[in-house]
Amino acid sequence: MINPLQMTLINNEGEKRHIIIEPVLEKGDKGLRNTGVYKIYKDAFGEESKLITEPLETLATNNRLPDNINPDYLGKMEFDVYSKWTYQGDLLSLEEQKEAATYILRY
Repeated sequence: MINPLQMTLINNEGEKRHIIIEPVLEKGDKGLRNTGVYKIYKDAFGEESKLITEPLETLATNNRLPDNINPDYLGKMEFDVYSKWTYQGDLLSLEEQKEAATYILRY
């Protein structure tokens, strides 16, 4: 997966949580490649927001908010070569983690 995805998780109580899954990419000889690491953020606008998936070509400085102080950051998932995953964070329930991992693997 090269582009971010949007999805809706449903917890054990039936409540919905809209999220954005952003792959962490590396630049290689043949272009961008997936690292198996995915950052997960709250999607503030749910299904109404649209992701921009084209690479940004600008010389502007990067003013991106670091994850450790970003209130929308929900953690990250890492997959190994055997498709086993670990979640680093404490905001997603185990069921939400499983749902996100399954979605990433199917994508």
